[in-house]
Amino acid sequence: MQGLRQSRNILIQLTIATLLVLILGTYFSDLLRMIYFSNQQTTAGYAINGLIVALFLLALIRMVVLLISYDREEQALSHFQTNLNQNRQDLLEFVSPSSMIAIRVEMLESMRQQRTEIHHQALAATLVAHESTRTALIRFIHNIMILCGVLGTIISLSIALLGASTLLEQAVSSTGMGMVIHGMSTALSTTMTAVICYLFITYFFSALQNLQTRILGRIEQLTTTRLMPLYQVTEEAITGHALDLVREAHLLVQSLNEKVNAFDLQSINESIEKTAAQGRLQHEEMLGQLRVLSALLKDGFRLPKD
Repeated sequence: MQGLRQSRNILIQLTIATLLVLILGTYFSDLLRMIYFSNQQTTAGYAINGLIVALFLLALIRMVVLLISYDREEQALSHFQTNLNQNRQDLLEFVSPSSMIAIRVEMLESMRQQRTEIHHQALAATLVAHESTRTALIRFIHNIMILCGVLGTIISLSIALLGASTLLEQAVSSTGMGMVIHGMSTALSTTMTAVICYLFITYFFSALQNLQTRILGRIEQLTTTRLMPLYQVTEEAITGHALDLVREAHLLVQSLNEKVNAFDLQSINESIEKTAAQGRLQHEEMLGQLRVLSALLKDGFRLPKD
């Protein structure tokens, strides 16, 4: 689990890519200024490019928030794995209560207390559905990014055609020629903006989805291999436990038989007989002493002999 901190690596890559884009944008500032700000006779280019950039920044912010959240999930999984390996009584020690693994453990504990059968597939499907909703905004922006560029191209070509019709109506019209140039320039700028943003989002959204899949897979693996045997109560588990108890009892009986067989029964019998003989001798001696004492008492007190 120490090597699972993939979210931090993605954040570093995202930071480096953003800085690289800013550096390239500064280096090619003259070219970008000519593409985006020259020959702009309407606000269509500003509006469409602004929309694309706004959607891109919204997706980027959401992506950063999710990466930070998944970094905390990776830390929680790391602590939980350590607790399992060390067989700690409290499996959620040092684990964030709001993490996915903590919620899963609490849910399994609640179902066990209620004597409810645990359906792992239902739990996994619920978790996947919940996490899919968190990336819905990024997925939507990713899907419409190219469409925004196509929309900008269509609008720009419409402006260019409008300028061309004006140019045809008037033999010489600087306004019509300017509209044609403006339309073609806007088409180029909106398409380029959409493609660049789409490529940027596609790469990091794919990395985010891989990270999400990896975390969910790790949670389900821990649930299957470590948590279900602890919390699931089934007939098979009870039967297996009973068989283990019978097996241990059988081994205990075998051990007792071996210890009993290790004793020398003949020596024990001889010792018992010897002790019984000594007891009988002592009893006879005591009876003889009592008879002597009785005779002395009778002589001393001059009692009848009978």
